[in-house]
Amino acid sequence: MYDDLTAEGDHARSDTATTARQPGCAVGARVAATARSWSNGRRDARPPMNHHGEVNNVAHDGPSEAALAAFEHAPGLLAVAEGPDLVVTAMNAGSRAAFGDLRGRPAADVFPGPAGEPIVARAREVVASGVPFVAEEWRVPGATTDAFYRCVLSPWLDEDGRVRGVIAQGDDRTEAAHRRAASAAAARSKEAQGRTEAATAVLVTLQDALLPDGLPIVPGLSLAARYLLAEDGASAGGDWFDVLALPDGCTVMVVGDVVGHGVQAAVVMGELRTLFEERVRLDGDVVAALEVLDRRARRVAAARSATLCVAVVSADRRTLHYCTAGHPPPLVASASGETTYLPGSGAAPLGAGWPFVLQEHPLAEGDLVLLYSDGLVERPGRSTSQNTLDLAQLVHSVVTEDPATEGVTLAERVARRTAEDLTRSGGMEDDVTLLAAQVVEVPKPLELVLPAFPDTLRVVRHSLSEWLAAVRVGQLDELALQHAVGELVSNAVEHAYQPDVSRAEALVIVRGVLQPGGTIEISVRDHGQWRVPGAEGGRGRGLAMARGFADELHVSHDEQGTTVWLRYWPSTEAGLLTSSAAPGQHRGHEPMVMEAAEDHVVLRGAVDQRSIDEFRRRLAHATRGGTREVWIDLSGVTLLASAGVQTLFEVLAPADDGDSGRVRLVAPMGSPAQHVLDLVRLPYVTDAGADQRQRGEDPAG
Repeated sequence: MYDDLTAEGDHARSDTATTARQPGCAVGARVAATARSWSNGRRDARPPMNHHGEVNNVAHDGPSEAALAAFEHAPGLLAVAEGPDLVVTAMNAGSRAAFGDLRGRPAADVFPGPAGEPIVARAREVVASGVPFVAEEWRVPGATTDAFYRCVLSPWLDEDGRVRGVIAQGDDRTEAAHRRAASAAAARSKEAQGRTEAATAVLVTLQDALLPDGLPIVPGLSLAARYLLAEDGASAGGDWFDVLALPDGCTVMVVGDVVGHGVQAAVVMGELRTLFEERVRLDGDVVAALEVLDRRARRVAAARSATLCVAVVSADRRTLHYCTAGHPPPLVASASGETTYLPGSGAAPLGAGWPFVLQEHPLAEGDLVLLYSDGLVERPGRSTSQNTLDLAQLVHSVVTEDPATEGVTLAERVARRTAEDLTRSGGMEDDVTLLAAQVVEVPKPLELVLPAFPDTLRVVRHSLSEWLAAVRVGQLDELALQHAVGELVSNAVEHAYQPDVSRAEALVIVRGVLQPGGTIEISVRDHGQWRVPGAEGGRGRGLAMARGFADELHVSHDEQGTTVWLRYWPSTEAGLLTSSAAPGQHRGHEPMVMEAAEDHVVLRGAVDQRSIDEFRRRLAHATRGGTREVWIDLSGVTLLASAGVQTLFEVLAPADDGDSGRVRLVAPMGSPAQHVLDLVRLPYVTDAGADQRQRGEDPAG
């Protein structure tokens, strides 16, 4: 930012015509000549001074005295040096105020050492060449403050044109220099902050990709997680966690911490998590999985000394087995709020080669197990023992207080409050990871035996919604299951029985259970006859849609009837503390409401087999039998069943003239209708107004 004394070009230049253009230097030359005349040939003589060391103001004595007065009181700094040693012979008031009285001292003494050598060298160059030198911004050593000047060094010529010395002029540029320096520093700081934010964004994206998408939903155990990156992006990365639901009913929880931070630590933790999961899923042996990680850490330096805590919870047997490999031990809170830190298992961090031994601790219904990373008990400004006590006291208060939010589990409240309250009060210098698991009652299976009539669909949806809420299934998972089960029940109602079958014989049986491995299994059975899908022109999409919403779907049929089994792996979001809707607020069983105005149709509620006849009739009226363009707004649709999809396929089919654009669908991103339309490949827009604007239309009509 500041000019170096040896700089050339824009900041420093030599110019033979500079002296004439510098009024201060002309005054300096006049002063030098006057001083010379007063000295009567003696180089050590000085002009008349008062007792303060100032040149007497004797302007009335002639031009020489006027020049001396102008020199003395000129703005800026003026100084004269002469001879081979460049001895300072004159200084005006400004230069004396800035540097003190230096008259009679050579330049090498005035500006000593490496900092002053460039100034002395420049002055000698001016004496040797007779060419002035200009620097726009010099940092001048020896000033009483950190000062910067625009400096001009001009040759002092005697009457015969020989260079006798140097006339120095300086204008204070300190304030401007400091402003520029501050501006440059701010720009550099902003740039550095931008780089840090970009790096943190990359790290967050990487962490999201390497950490689990969600937590499994298992019977008898309520789970929640919280993960917070360190406030300083450079200190973020390295913490990891996972929860694995095993078919034998055990749930494996693990929290780990890799030494170091940043992208490398995130990559290492992703590798450790993957190795751990693959080995545990092989046969459920967590000790063998820890041994795999230990061997890996011996070969990979970045994984060495990583710590972790593993807990295996068996909700049905009410036991906890755990191992602490150099990691803080689990905290267990009883239903009454009593908190206990379990003793460490004695294992060392990864790479040490020590054996891994599982410790056992009994659990009771209502007990809560909390795993956490060391970032929570190593908060700045407090000792580890204080932070450990803070954690236990906070968990106790959350367990014993009345829940402020209906529908939020105790595990979710503990994870959220612990992360938010402790980090808010003391800050965080490291990542914070928490896993909470509470032993709860196993949800009862779903079992419905209903007559195969259209009214059955509403009953099934309502009952399924209540059961999924008890299982703690999230909204998107509930949406998928409602669609899949709804299609299967609709198939049974519409196709399984002949019209003459009695209501007592035409039954639909729906069963659902949450399996120990975190799988929801639902079966839909009827006692009617099997019909080949698609045999009735244009129909048969229901089974295909159900297959699209389920993770697995199998059909079995014989002379006793048809059974369809589906499997679905639900999960809860890790770190985002969401919950299912409270009882009585479940979506999917609201009746269809259709409002038509001009060329716009708004649908709300469930578009299913029960409402499809009304939907077709009113849609035909709105489109004038398919002769006018209509926008169908599906934003408020809570359920779009295959019957509704079939109708939309029909109205979107090309007309006789080939025009397929008479009906346009609107489904906002994330809405239930949008998921279905994506699945069945029906065209839609997310914003009718935006689409109309692109086509040059008025969204208001």
